[in-house]
Amino acid sequence: MFEADNSRMLTRWEVLRLQVGHKSEMVLLSDKAFCLTTHYVGRTIPCAGGECPLCETLPQRGLWYVAGAVNGRVMMVEFGGTSFSYLEQHAKLLHGGLKVGQVYRLSRQTVKRPTWSECIGVQEGCKPVDHFDLAKHVMALYRFPCPNPDEDLAAYDRRCHRLAFVRNKRAAELIADGKFQRV
Repeated sequence: MFEADNSRMLTRWEVLRLQVGHKSEMVLLSDKAFCLTTHYVGRTIPCAGGECPLCETLPQRGLWYVAGAVNGRVMMVEFGGTSFSYLEQHAKLLHGGLKVGQVYRLSRQTVKRPTWSECIGVQEGCKPVDHFDLAKHVMALYRFPCPNPDEDLAAYDRRCHRLAFVRNKRAAELIADGKFQRV
């Protein structure tokens, strides 16, 4: 009776956030990162940009995402600012920048230390992930809607900013009313 249109559904990719004491290998599938400014209000939420109500009361935190193949599956790999800086500097200095197919060993030793990344080889024949595809998967992680079929990255960005503004305004009101504690 009711049938879903599977052609428009977005399958979620898993997220790799490297934990302390763990190591992993990743084959890079994107040539640039998708960066997102966030706030922490009991959970991480995207910043609404220039007129963000939360920017007045909460610090901002940048997160960088790249698409990578980990154990043969496409995943989003999340980096904090310093961690991504290490990855990018290593790639630019020794390998000519971020290139699809580079194999990285990722490790994290302590809570206060960023993720360390080292390029250990290159895998040929990797299919790159489109930047817009990476962006919509990252936004799905934060429960934002999929892009409309006729939207490009700029239009999708504007729509997500409007939605983030509404969500952040509500979070700021809860903080101001004392119903939610700042962290």
